[in-house]
Amino acid sequence: MNRIYLNKKIVPENKALVSVLDRGFLYGDGVYETLRAYKGKLFRPERHWQRLDHSLKSIYMQIPWSHAELTRACEKTVRANPHQECLVRLTISRGVGKVGYDPASCKKPTLVIFSLPVRNDMPELWRKGVSVAVAKVRRNHPLTLNPAIKCSNCLNGILAKIESLKSGAFEGIFFNLDGSLAEGTISNVFLIKNGVLKTPALDCGLLDGVTRSLVIEAAHNLKVPVRQTKIRGSEIYAADELFLTSTTMEILGVVAADKKKIGGGTPGPISQKLHAEVRQIIQRELKLPESFSTFS
Repeated sequence: MNRIYLNKKIVPENKALVSVLDRGFLYGDGVYETLRAYKGKLFRPERHWQRLDHSLKSIYMQIPWSHAELTRACEKTVRANPHQECLVRLTISRGVGKVGYDPASCKKPTLVIFSLPVRNDMPELWRKGVSVAVAKVRRNHPLTLNPAIKCSNCLNGILAKIESLKSGAFEGIFFNLDGSLAEGTISNVFLIKNGVLKTPALDCGLLDGVTRSLVIEAAHNLKVPVRQTKIRGSEIYAADELFLTSTTMEILGVVAADKKKIGGGTPGPISQKLHAEVRQIIQRELKLPESFSTFS
């Protein structure tokens, strides 16, 4: 049974109870971050806390925990569980208050952290690639609920995920209201055309992924040209290579979009070189064994 960090205590999963009057449950009034631990070591937690700060500020919420305290809480959660190769999910809700939209009565936020082992089929997915489907539902416009806020209200993504699963795809892809590519339901999207790496600019309405930034860093290291720009739907199907990025996926090649083959129908060579560079960056920063390889 997993052990959960709940408001400063590590408790068994069946004891990790939150009030039914918590605004996270009632309204999705909260934010979250998902980190990755390799060999029990968190990768770039400070980058996640910087994004968390942005999310908190955007929903007018303050918390009593410092970045260092959040890091220690995540590390404590990892140590309390048997899996060292894991994702670490931290959720902060505004807490319990009077029922209604006004949050003024909420005095104490709720902090929950849990860890889960990474998918054991990731090496196979990296080798073979996955399919995606463009969702009919569009990404939230930034002037409604800004996708740059990593908030607990995930219904937009859930609806797109249901669409993609019904079509037999691994991931759903969002376009924005202007008809340009935004992101996946839980990922950022990149394509390669004529040796140039392209990804939607942040003003297209998407989350600034930690791994998104890491991939751009890796591309600069490898002298691969990068363009952050608007991408139309036709560019996806005409791409030489297409891939998804996230904290848990790292770089995951896309071999078909809406059942149309992408490139050669296998993860492409530039994508694989970028993934190798990403893994080397992780290995160096966390001082992992040299055997830490691209698809281990």
